[in-house]
Amino acid sequence: MIEGSLRNVPLTDVFQVVATSQKSGALTITRGRTRARVHFAMGRIHYAHVSPGVNLGEILVRMELLTVAELLELLLKQQRESAGLPLALAAVGAGYLDDDGLRAGLERQVFEVLTELLTWRSGNFSFGESSDRATQLPVEHSFDAMSLLMQVAQQIANYEEGAVSQGAVYRQAGDPTEAQMPVNGWEVLATVDGRRSAASIAAELELPERQVYHLLHKLEQLGVVEPSPFRVEESLVPVLTPSNAHARLLRLLVLRCRAVPRIETQQSSALTFLAENHPRALIVDDHDGSAWQFLREVRRLPGKSHLPVVILTPPGTDMGVLAKMRRPRALTLAKPFRELEFQQLVTRMVGAPTA
Repeated sequence: MIEGSLRNVPLTDVFQVVATSQKSGALTITRGRTRARVHFAMGRIHYAHVSPGVNLGEILVRMELLTVAELLELLLKQQRESAGLPLALAAVGAGYLDDDGLRAGLERQVFEVLTELLTWRSGNFSFGESSDRATQLPVEHSFDAMSLLMQVAQQIANYEEGAVSQGAVYRQAGDPTEAQMPVNGWEVLATVDGRRSAASIAAELELPERQVYHLLHKLEQLGVVEPSPFRVEESLVPVLTPSNAHARLLRLLVLRCRAVPRIETQQSSALTFLAENHPRALIVDDHDGSAWQFLREVRRLPGKSHLPVVILTPPGTDMGVLAKMRRPRALTLAKPFRELEFQQLVTRMVGAPTA
């Protein structure tokens, strides 16, 4: 067992020990309520995840390797039938993902998780060795730890040069053909329209979110974008869901609707937030049938009797029976749904951002 505090031992040192010693096992890192785990086999990384935080399903949707409906179908199947089966293997088994896509998605997940972890300056870590395989993922899908570590370190160094805030809004300016555009710069520039926030731009692109914020900073330095002179009002949309996987997906979808998501995992904290704020709409992910009772409590809050609400209902919900129930007023969307259905519904509830 290797354990310690990140205040005393940099995580890069821990990675080097595990990789160069060709150890197998799991490295667990905790900071407050956030918990991450990196799985190693013979010093190579097989998998990495952080909760709450970026997850494989969100990455596969961003990379357009899975559709929203396919991901929701897999998550619902995991919930009903095989909670222990990794999402990646479930996607391959369902024929939604081929072997190349699986490897690309896993590598992106490891890269983004490590990028997050290596910025931590506090927290605790422990590494437990194991002679067994660290994960259920195929042996061939593993990644050289030291190579990834160097790539991540370089990316973090780039980010430290500067990045814009999530809510920053830019418009195009100057002639980009006269500038030495950075890698992926053209892709980011194409989404800049003077109305959408940096976070909503990142939600539309395959690139890691932090990289988009850094690239917008670089484009501003080059003079090809500039801050929008108009204040853009994006709608606040709280999302209540107990699932980290659903939370990350719904956050992505709300951002693509050009709204500002606020993720809540507990009904009590969601009610407190709603009582203290004035969102444009509310999304409730109904996992256990308690959504309607929760909505009754929402309707009792001052000023929330007419708040637009959408309930994401479980598959198999009898909509005829639901229609006859005496229930609070809300729109419904049955899971698994298509992204276009979600966007049309939410956009109709909140309207377009105004400048």
